[in-house]
Amino acid sequence: MGYKPLDGIKVIELSTYVAAPACGRLLKDWGARVIKVESNKGDAWRTFGSTHNVIAKEDENPFFDIINSGKESIVLDLKSEEGKEILFKLLEDADVFLTNTRPQSLRKLGLDYESIKDRFPKLIYSTITGFGECGPDVNNPGFDVVAFWGKSGFLNDISIDTGSNYPMLSPTGVGDVACGTSLFGGVCAALFARQKTGRGDYITVSLFGGAIWIMGFMYLRAQERYGDPFPKTRQSSLPMTSPYRCKDGEWLLLSILEHERYFATLCRAMGLNDVAEDPRFATKFDAEKNKKELFGILEKRFAEEDCAYWRKVLTENDIVNDRLSHFKDVVTSEQAWANNYLTHAKFINGEECVMPCTSIRSQNMGVPDYSRGPLLGEDTRKVLAELGCDEKTIDALENTGAVSSHK
Repeated sequence: MGYKPLDGIKVIELSTYVAAPACGRLLKDWGARVIKVESNKGDAWRTFGSTHNVIAKEDENPFFDIINSGKESIVLDLKSEEGKEILFKLLEDADVFLTNTRPQSLRKLGLDYESIKDRFPKLIYSTITGFGECGPDVNNPGFDVVAFWGKSGFLNDISIDTGSNYPMLSPTGVGDVACGTSLFGGVCAALFARQKTGRGDYITVSLFGGAIWIMGFMYLRAQERYGDPFPKTRQSSLPMTSPYRCKDGEWLLLSILEHERYFATLCRAMGLNDVAEDPRFATKFDAEKNKKELFGILEKRFAEEDCAYWRKVLTENDIVNDRLSHFKDVVTSEQAWANNYLTHAKFINGEECVMPCTSIRSQNMGVPDYSRGPLLGEDTRKVLAELGCDEKTIDALENTGAVSSHK
């Protein structure tokens, strides 16, 4: 493992669930020390895996570990003066304060940016909100299922309209991780700027704002000025960039963006020589005008052979395509393993699973090591000792409930 760009950076993370912890995971991978501050109940995400049939126990907790790998955990009661003062003590030499705590709760605790910026002028204060800093939804809770997927229009308009369609189900944590990754970039830029100015900064990302940026092309298409209505039907999509069901029930996705260059090649590769010369499909615009007929021709032909057959034939003819994978397929993907996008995680109980990894790479740094997330309060006593507390003082703080350590 080479030199890590964030070696020596200290991050205090006051967060729960996924979005801010995902940013903290990236900061840790890139060399920062990340101290996660939790209540004595712990981050609610510690128990969430069981919702999706994934084990969520202390000795095996992959849902928690994936975004908390390598962090330290300290338990503080921030409603107590002693607990709050310990947090302030931690911030004295911290470089980054990372949180997704709701703004009104931060103000109530005296931990909002305006309350502490003068006390810690070099601190990079970084936060993820649901809906932004202003507006009627500013204080609403902002899980990604609502703020990223629901409010963005994705769940409603990306469903295929069959006349009795349901909105899509939101994938777990995807909006959170996307926005957490964006925040990682902002934090790194602020740390770089601080080297020049000596000043901290306030860096913020919202789930709703992140969705608007990530799905920006959709909002351009959907404007009345451009007239691209949603949701789509099968017939309102484009034949050259649509999936087709093959004989074995698997789906193959075409991605032909240059119709005039590749259409005839596609047809000949599929044994549809007459279609290659059909004037109804000669140009992109011709094909779009007659797409109902073209869909019918392609759907019938794809259904005559298995997906693997079509993958081989089309790839040999330089036609961009791929089988629509299942989630379960990716954990055995040769391509993913070759690029270290996956690793084996070993749990305290001796069991293992395949763990996805962060994917930003640095040649100088190499591939970040993976380690489990911290047990609740596992590092409380160690961190307090680093702040100058002796054993007697730590015992007294535990007796008052201001701090807790793992038992």
